Amino acid sequence: MSLDEFQQDLSKRIGKRVIEIFTRDGEPVQGLTDLYQPSPAGFAGQLIVVNGSRYSWELWQEAGEMWNFQSTLISSSMMSDSGLMTDSKSEPPLERSGM
Repeated sequence: MSLDEFQQDLSKRIGKRVIEIFTRDGEPVQGLTDLYQPSPAGFAGQLIVVNGSRYSWELWQEAGEMWNFQSTLISSSMMSDSGLMTDSKSEPPLERSGM
């Protein structure tokens, strides 16, 4: 599988067109080996979708042929009405205390 084919597969899995793929550390990817992780066996990294939002993601194999995919929004960028990009970072949910 080529990197372009893998990018298309990630686009289908996340439901948005992926325009860039990075390693877990945010470095540009040169090949699929840059994304490989030995345990659990699979791949992981960061990606940017067409609207500029950045996700961390993992794709790992379980039970023979079954692949699991998980992604988490890191930051979202949306085009504003003025045509400028705006950034917002995702924050963890607030914890509720003693109710």
